Amino acid sequence: MGKLAERLADVRRSGVYRVEITDALEEAAALNGFALARVPLDGASNGGLSRVCADALSLRANVLLFTGFEALLRSAPGALAPLLSALDAAAAERRAAGLPFFAAFLDPTGVLPIGPLYNWRRQAPHGIS
Repeated sequence: MGKLAERLADVRRSGVYRVEITDALEEAAALNGFALARVPLDGASNGGLSRVCADALSLRANVLLFTGFEALLRSAPGALAPLLSALDAAAAERRAAGLPFFAAFLDPTGVLPIGPLYNWRRQAPHGIS
């Protein structure tokens, strides 16, 4: 099992993270038998994020993969703060219940104020960049 799959299996690491690419996350979720749900934020309004969050959490997936938030950040720089907070609270709740939960934002440029789930460059086989 790869390092990322091991990380996803560790309930203590449940939380909100950013990822630079999705391939490894998808593979690691599959290796663990986890449900992965894609949550597109394209076209979501600042006011509609609470509904998006509620809908995403109702899926009860182990891994939520958020994409397409860039336009929202450009129009309202702090718009994702309530969503990030709600996801962090959900991760803490599930972690306390012994359930793995990871919310990952596809953020290759690192604009979000959250840590990376893994360093894909460091995890790549030698010679692959």
